[in-house]
Order: sequence, then C-alpha cells, then structure tokens
Amino acid sequence: MEQQIAPAKTVWVNGKIRTMDAARPLAGCMAADAQGRLLAVGTREEVEPLVGPYTRVVDLGGAAVVPGFIEGHAHLEGYGQTLRTLAIRDIPKEEILEKVRAAAQTAAPGSWIIGGMGWNNEVWDDPSYPTKEELDAAAPNNPVMLPRMDGHLIWVNSCAFALCGITPDTPNPAGGEFMRRPDGALQGCVGNAAADIIKAHIPKTTPEERIAQLLAAQEKLLSYGITSVTDMGTSLEMIDALEELYRRGDYKLRFYGALRGFVDEDATDAQRAYLASCPKIGLYDDHFTIRCCKLLGDGSVGAQSAHLLADFSDRPGHRGTGMYTDEEMARAVRRAAEQGMQVAVHSIGDATIEQVLRVYAQVLAELPCPDHRWRIEHFQTVTSDTPQRAAALGVVASMQPMHAPNSAGMALRRLGEERVHGAYAAGLVLRSTGLVAFGSDCPVANPSPLRGMHAAITRTNDQLEPKGGFCPENAVTPLQALHGYTDWGAYAIFAEESRGSLAAGKWADFAVLDADPVELGEERPDDLLKTRVLATVIGGECVFGSL
Repeated sequence: MEQQIAPAKTVWVNGKIRTMDAARPLAGCMAADAQGRLLAVGTREEVEPLVGPYTRVVDLGGAAVVPGFIEGHAHLEGYGQTLRTLAIRDIPKEEILEKVRAAAQTAAPGSWIIGGMGWNNEVWDDPSYPTKEELDAAAPNNPVMLPRMDGHLIWVNSCAFALCGITPDTPNPAGGEFMRRPDGALQGCVGNAAADIIKAHIPKTTPEERIAQLLAAQEKLLSYGITSVTDMGTSLEMIDALEELYRRGDYKLRFYGALRGFVDEDATDAQRAYLASCPKIGLYDDHFTIRCCKLLGDGSVGAQSAHLLADFSDRPGHRGTGMYTDEEMARAVRRAAEQGMQVAVHSIGDATIEQVLRVYAQVLAELPCPDHRWRIEHFQTVTSDTPQRAAALGVVASMQPMHAPNSAGMALRRLGEERVHGAYAAGLVLRSTGLVAFGSDCPVANPSPLRGMHAAITRTNDQLEPKGGFCPENAVTPLQALHGYTDWGAYAIFAEESRGSLAAGKWADFAVLDADPVELGEERPDDLLKTRVLATVIGGECVFGSL
C-alpha cells in the first residue's frame, strides 16, 4: 500500500522563487510541514496534492523569493551594542564631538562615554587620525572610548589614558600600538592589543544588557532577510545569553559561532573546559551550533596594523603587525583540529594570508582533517598565488563586499597603485576558489545582503562611489553574489544539507522581496539599494513582515 504524505501545514503559491538549487533553479510554489521543513518546491500542480483541509495557503502575489540570506561574518554582540550606544558611524568629526559633548553633560563624572563602531576618518575633510585633545575639549571629566569603523583602532581622551595608567613612557604591547607624535607624546589613537588594555577598564556588560543587545541585533537582521548568522567572536557570556534566549523561544535566527581566544595560549580554564565539550551542532532545533575557532591574525589596513610583505605606501618602514609566530599559530590551529573544530583566521595583510596558508598546510600534513573547510576571513590583500593555494588546500574564503568601495580611497593611499588591484578582490579570489562566503563584518558595515550584493556587483557603495567602481575587474556576477549569501554561505558552515537553497527536505528559510535581485543586478544593479524585504521566514514561521 502506497504511503500517504501528510498534508502540508503551509503552502506558498504564485511566487517567483529563485531556489539556488541546480536541479531546479526557478519555481512558483512551495509546501512545508508542521516542523518547518519543505515538502515540495515546484509548480502549483506539484504542490496541490499536499493541500489538506487545514493547510494554510499563502498567495505571494508574484513577489520574488530567495533562500534566507546567510550572514557569513558578523560580530553579533558588537552589532547589538552599536545599535544601543553613541551613533558615530560615517559622520563628520565635528558631529561626533558634539555627540560626545552632549553625552558628557548628562554623564556622571568619571563614567565612561562609549561609541558604537565607528568613526571613519575617510569621510572627514581631513582624513588624518584624530587626537586626544579634541575629545578632551568635549569631555574633560569623563573617559571616552570611540572605536574606529574597522574595530582595530580606538580614539580616547586624556582622562581615559590617566584612568588606565597609560603614559608616554608606556611601551607598546606585542600586537598593539599607542600611536605617538614625533616628540613621543600620546596622540590619542590606540590599536589592537594596546586597545585591549584600555577596554579592560570599561565596566563589563551585564547579562541583561547583553540580552537586550542580542535582541536588538536580531530585529535588524531579520528585517534584512537574514535567517542565519555566522558570529566571528563568540564568548562564554554570549553563549549563556543566547542559550537563555533559545530556551525562552525568543531567538529565531540560526546561529553559527566561532569561539574567539579558546585555543590561544592564554585561554582561561573555563574556555578550555567549554572547548572540550565542542563541537555543538544543531541544538535548539538546528538553531545553535558552535563548531569553529577564530584567530586574529593581524589588524586592518585602515589602522595600519594589517601585516604586509612590503611597507605601507603612506608609512615607509612600517609593515603592520602579525599577532602570532608560525609556531604559536600552528599550536592554536592544532588544538582546534584535535577537537574536531573548524578554524577561521582573520587575515587582512598579504603576509598574514601567506602565514595562514603555510600553517594550515603544515597542520593538515601532520593531522589530516578530511572536509575541514578551514577559513580565511577577509582575504583582503592578494599579491601572489594565494587564492590558488587556498583552493588546493580546501580553504574557504570569507569576504565582505561592502568593504571594497567603502575603503577605496584609503586602500589606494595605504597600498599604492599596484597592490590596490588585489585588495578586497572578491572576483579575483572567486575565480580560483570556486566559491566565496559573503558577509558584512557588522557593525563594521551595514549587514543588508542586498547592499552587499550591490557592492559585489558594482564595486560602489550606497552613494554610488567611487565612480565606475573600485577596481571593477574584481566584481562578481549577480548570480554569484546571491550564491555568496545563500548556498555558498551554507557550505562555509557545514549547513548545505539543511539550508542555503530551497528544496524538499531543507528548512523553509526564505526571504520575500519586492524584486528579483538577480534580474535587477543584471539590468539595473543600483536599484538593489531600493529593493525591500517584504517578509522573512524561518522554519516556516514568518518572523518579519507579514505573510
């Protein structure tokens, strides 16, 4: 006797569904069961038999549907914090100082004034780094800490230096820099490991504040059609908050976490104990996975802390900072591999990319890890055959399309005419590796995948700058851009069997848009900036908009 398929809980009809499934790229209807899994994706005739007396039938009205976007590189807690702190991103320096001045008028003396990520000197009339004296005039009685938009440099005032015991005689720590004037005086900007010294004096986020930040981040990400987020800096405190939210049923995003610091030499006992319990895969009905360890290989080009093989063009004699020796990095990668964890290394400068590939090859030779999918985060400065070598090792490139146009002028100054053509070069990397996982690095950039697709296709930002696109030879096609935010993103987190495309057996995770992003990308790519997300669905449940 032929087994009867239970009727679908929900059927969506009359859509323009771009499935990202090679077996059936386009469809008009979908059906999902009560567990939120797709039963069928195809024509109305194919889906009609699944409609039962209690099935909800949703008419999409011809709207475009794509798989739920996968944010491939985010800082979820930092993004939520930015949404709830002093907004200073991409505004003139004078406006930032006015915001600090206003905050100081109501802040208790001695309390910290914190900015969200972050100030961007590239949009100022004078792009030189700001000074402590400017902040001193705005907030003389409060320590101030304002992160740069890349997260690798902070701007502080004299009160902050004094509170933290930092003087002109304080040496730079390994992997960090207290920027100084030619006479040795502290200038007011502090990079990487040196910034960590100052951040350690800022009152820690309470559990209640962290939960509020995560909820604020979720609200925005769902509105962008994002259904899965890859977090590149997961802490024990964040894990506790997320698990509480999942237990309460208040978190809908699917979360993939990369543990930061858990395989380093100075990892705490608590971090080592948690790592020993990993990987954790598919908890809370496939909403929570911890399967990756993140290493910070260097800094950023904008903060002049990326580790380069040759000098910065605008700072002769300076090549940035590597955070690990080969031996230190190999030990950290080996610890992760022995635990069955994926590895991801923040790699901006070409020297760091070379180092990561060298170390990955060494550890894989000692400890073969089939289907490891180790990652290079950013892959930002290509000066040799590193993309081809990454492909040969099975390394996944994770890149952020909006960084390219947002950093165009700065990259030219820092890297020079020759190297700049290999900077933020998604198309160049893709041609060798075959796939790239796209993300935003939020709060460094806006996390909208539609804006990211626009940047990847046009190599321009939201203001359509730079004219003609930043090194347009490194653009990708509209379909490739959508792959980067869907099935390629799923592959990068070992989730291609359950999401990233729309096919029977996979989760009913999708976004409903008012236009097909691939068609727009081919015909009127700038209209991607106007495209609206009408609804976001996770596991068959509408979590943003209305359906």
